[in-house]
Order: sequence, then C-alpha cells, then structure tokens
Amino acid sequence: MNFPSPIYFVCYLFVVLVATTRRCCYAQQQNPMTMNGGSLMAMAGDECVALAVDKRFGSGPQMVNIAPRHVWVPHPNLMLAFSGLDGDVQSLSEELQMEVAAKRNRALGFSVAGLRVGGDGDSSDETEERRSRISPHALACLTSHVLYQKRGYYVEPLVVGLMEGTRKPFLCAMDMIGAQSFSQSFICSGAASTSLYGTAEALWRPNMKPKDLLECCGKVFQSALERDCLSGYGILIYLITKDGIAEYDLASRND
Repeated sequence: MNFPSPIYFVCYLFVVLVATTRRCCYAQQQNPMTMNGGSLMAMAGDECVALAVDKRFGSGPQMVNIAPRHVWVPHPNLMLAFSGLDGDVQSLSEELQMEVAAKRNRALGFSVAGLRVGGDGDSSDETEERRSRISPHALACLTSHVLYQKRGYYVEPLVVGLMEGTRKPFLCAMDMIGAQSFSQSFICSGAASTSLYGTAEALWRPNMKPKDLLECCGKVFQSALERDCLSGYGILIYLITKDGIAEYDLASRND
C-alpha cells in the first residue's frame, strides 16, 4: 500500500491551518465587541483588588492608537472599566457619570440649580462626601439598568472595588444587555477573555496580599496577551486598597 509523501501531508496541514486562522481572524474583525481590540481583567485579593487593562486601540488588525483602555473612577475604592466598541464606550461612560453626579448632588442636598436644599449643617465635609459615594453594588445595578434600557451598546463593562466598611472585594462583569456575573476570584472581558480565563484559573489563589496579587495579575495578563493579536502594546494595572488606587505600568508584546 502506497502512502503519500510526508512533504504533501505537511503542506496539507499548513493549508488547513492557514485557512482556519483566516476564517477566525475575519470573524473576530467583524465582531463589534472585538473590532477595536483590547482586554480587561480584575482579580480579588485580601482587602484589595487588581484591575489590568491593555493599551492597544485598533480597527481590526490595523493599529490606530496606543493608550490605556477607558476606565472611570467614581471614588478611590471603586472603578468601572469598559471593553467593546469605543463610540459606545464613551456614550455609556458619559451617561453613567451624569447619573452618578445627579445622585451625589441629591445626597449632598443640592438642587439642580446648585442651591443647598437640605442636609445637616453640623456634619463635616468628609462625612458628607463619604455618604454621597455610590457603592459598588449600586453602580453595578445602575450600569446593568442602562445597558438593558438602551440594548444597543456594544460594551462589556467590569465593576470592581472594595465594599464600604468591610473592605471586601467586589467583582461584577456584564454583557452587552446588562446581565450580571459576580465573582469572588476574577473576571475578564475583551478580545483575549478566553485566554485570560484559562490562565487565571491556573495561577489565581485566594486571599493574596496586594504585592502577591499585583504579581499574579501581571503574569496572567502578560501570558494571555501573547496569544491574542488584538490586545497588547503595554499593560496598566490599577491596585485598589484601603489607601486608594495605585497604578503600575508593565511592558508587553508590541506587534
């Protein structure tokens, strides 16, 4: 019985691999959720949370700009990160900021015109400011409500932070219609989410201290970005602790 030459078999495998890769890349480029690329990941530790974002902004395989993904910080213990279509990200972020600002004004006792209409004059500014802060759970519910109400934003946000008082980590991921997914370990979003979940499952450990959490988050994010061509060009990690938010800049694949 005659078998085909090994060289023909290798050529056949190469052609199949190229054809499959091209189909996958084309499908990924046509997906509005991954058209601009970018990835996000958040990890929970012992009274701390790490949020990693990449810096690549593109149009399919074409590179457009190098800048960190859009992240909004309502207060020093809460962050909201976005992945998806950049125009929808900006619209959603502005709408949420407007809603949170209106809530804060009501909590501080200000009317729309900016006049004081309530509140205790004897309370300190710090107490009033802390009382007016939106909680992580409230921000997650507000974001979910806005996404479902619009039902047209190609955005997958992550709400991360520390619960007031208990300092317990809060992680919430959402899809484009606002369906919430809570986690006590890690959450991911963006073009490299599949690789991020697999790597994070292998390296994440419960109750990590801030230094260990930062190291683990950086290793997971760098490893996953090596397997995705629509993410990379630098990593920015935000570490949320009781003292506030610290930023750490890491290098990554630039091709």
